[in-house]
Amino acid sequence: MAKKSKKREKINYLEYTFTIFEKYDIWQISFKNPKDGSIIKRSTKLTATPSNLVSVKKEIIPQIVEALTGKFTNFEDEKNKGYTIEDWAEEFFLVYQGTVRSHVAKRNLGHFHRHIKPYFGHRTIISIKPIELEKWQNSLLRKYKNSTVVKYRSVFMSILDNAVENDVIHKNPLRKVKSPKTIKKVTMHDTDTDIDVFPFSENEIKIILENSDGYLKNFIMLMFSSGMRPGEIIALSWKDIDFDKKQINIYKTIVNKQIGPVKTLASKRKIDMLPMAELALKKQFELTGYQEIVFLSSFHKQFYSHDIIGINFKKVLKKVNIQVRKLYNLRHTFASQLISKGEDITWVSKTLGHESVQTTLKYYTKYIKKEEDARIENISKIGANFGANILEEA
Repeated sequence: MAKKSKKREKINYLEYTFTIFEKYDIWQISFKNPKDGSIIKRSTKLTATPSNLVSVKKEIIPQIVEALTGKFTNFEDEKNKGYTIEDWAEEFFLVYQGTVRSHVAKRNLGHFHRHIKPYFGHRTIISIKPIELEKWQNSLLRKYKNSTVVKYRSVFMSILDNAVENDVIHKNPLRKVKSPKTIKKVTMHDTDTDIDVFPFSENEIKIILENSDGYLKNFIMLMFSSGMRPGEIIALSWKDIDFDKKQINIYKTIVNKQIGPVKTLASKRKIDMLPMAELALKKQFELTGYQEIVFLSSFHKQFYSHDIIGINFKKVLKKVNIQVRKLYNLRHTFASQLISKGEDITWVSKTLGHESVQTTLKYYTKYIKKEEDARIENISKIGANFGANILEEA
């Protein structure tokens, strides 16, 4: 049976009130003739699906009114008055879920239901003003960090852009509201840029590994020495590991309990196996080499989420009194340590699976450092060629 949306809905156009309802899995229309008061019922012959409901509202009913009035009236504004944010979001996500990976669609639908619908779900699209959107955004910024609010805003932006593309509204009002990306939060200590990228020191990694064992120790060692994403690691099969060529083939990941392709085209990659990564994998081979999957739980089952690994990782951090942070910071540690030691940033970028070196620099520029002695020496070299004659005369 076809998927239903709303079983009955009333729509007003000029002096006519239409009732759209489902019968025998088909959208039906009924309306009262204002001239004699008679009730007219018609079948649209369209299956009762949400997408066909849009066609009934946007095409069939306007044509009926046009035929009854004998006028070639532009009904676009009249039609669009009835669309609420919730109505349009329902249509948007029906199409959207077929264009992205399922976990992304599910995540963004969740963002809509939790952070957009409670504020604007009942409101008609054409009634929403930029000032209201700015107040909504500011209320979120009081609870969440800028980067998080940008994600919620992005979902709303896509819904409203889609409404513009379908002539439901003429302009997207959210585009008149400054993005949180350009809004700098004021704090006692300006550490916003450090919130997401919070790498460990070499000594901290040493302590963490000394206080870990089994698959968890091997996982930590591999992530730290390869920069792989946790979802990529739990998706690894032994056939993806080439000890002879010292390469790891990365082309799949696990997100929300589903195995799927990696995040982007650049994320599909073969990376060099550094000595520590090789050691971690060989130790893990002793545990699971008889199985297809590299990392298995203590119950010899495949991981379909890295959540439990993250929980156990945080337990180790608390045990050794190291500041608790997300598992993902092992990846950040890999990148920041190599870059701070002067390794080729292009190689680091490709190993991380970034689309460009610019993406890598966005997060790790501050780790490109020189030793203090080298910095002082460099100042002298530059100074010898810059303004020397002026200094002599002075």
